[in-house]
Amino acid sequence: MPNEFTINKKVEVKIQRILSELISLKVSDPRLKNVIISEVRVTKDISTAKVYFLILNQQNKVKQIESVLRKATGFFKKEMSAQLNLKKLPNLIFIYDTKEQDALYMNKLIDKTIMNDQKNK
Repeated sequence: MPNEFTINKKVEVKIQRILSELISLKVSDPRLKNVIISEVRVTKDISTAKVYFLILNQQNKVKQIESVLRKATGFFKKEMSAQLNLKKLPNLIFIYDTKEQDALYMNKLIDKTIMNDQKNK
């Protein structure tokens, strides 16, 4: 079991590194210029990789960029196959990463609650 976890973690890190390099160096589409791969999670059998991405300064174009990334999946897999020593490459699923926005929202709620508590004292 522990060995399986480390293999999956290594695959996740490699996929994240490869995709980040491809997007920044080899993809010529200007829409992907501000895309950052924030995290990759592979399934236990490494058949699927959920690729979480962030967009700098263009949050209103999430669907468009998600579509561009999905269309480029073939290119990404072809380039990844040369660098990953896997029998079968995982299917890539691109998901917009909302962790940062969720954290900001939670902070605002906490601040609002603290202010309400201070007013009620």
